Parts: sequence; C-alpha cells; structure tokens
Amino acid sequence: PYQKVRREHPDLFKLYYDETVMAYCGMLTPESEAGFRLERDALLQADPVQGDELRTLRVASDMAADYAYQDYGLNGQKRWCKSEGLEAYNRFVTRYRAAPPPGTESE
Repeated sequence: PYQKVRREHPDLFKLYYDETVMAYCGMLTPESEAGFRLERDALLQADPVQGDELRTLRVASDMAADYAYQDYGLNGQKRWCKSEGLEAYNRFVTRYRAAPPPGTESE
C-alpha cells in the first residue's frame, strides 16, 4: 500500500517527506511549518486524500525519510540536511513569506 500511495500522490508524498527531513535536521520553525501547511492545504485541495489513504501516505513518507537518514550515515546526514533539508526549509519559508496576510487574499 505504501508504494501505491506514493505512485498515486507523488507531490503529497514529497511534501510530507520534506517535512520529515526538516524535522530530522532540526529545521522546523514557525515560518517553515506555516509554509508547509500552506503548501499542504493547496495540494490537498487539488488532490483530496483523506482517511486511511492519507495515513498510509504519511507513513510511507516517514519511512522513506527514516531510511534515507539511516542510509547517509553520520557524515552523510550533515550533507543531507544541507541539501534536501535546506531546500525544503527554503521552499516552505519562501511559500510562507509569499502568502498574503490572513483576510487579504483576493478572489
């Protein structure tokens, strides 16, 4: 079931994977988390996954991040954080900073 949801929802899988990478790398901040939520909400609106399927997708992304973390080893984990972790962090923070303030979004 993990490979199936990964194939069917690649953008959501990558989103949740990136969030887990940021957590492993200690890069969760109010801005990065808010940017993640904005991106997640937009993706879920376009691809409404819910219930067991969403839980399976989240488990699949967590497992993939966990395997990647273990595969890199101690020195590789630093490179992983400086590449994938920082890319995710920058993407989410940029997303957050680009969002209009609440209540000002135009239709």
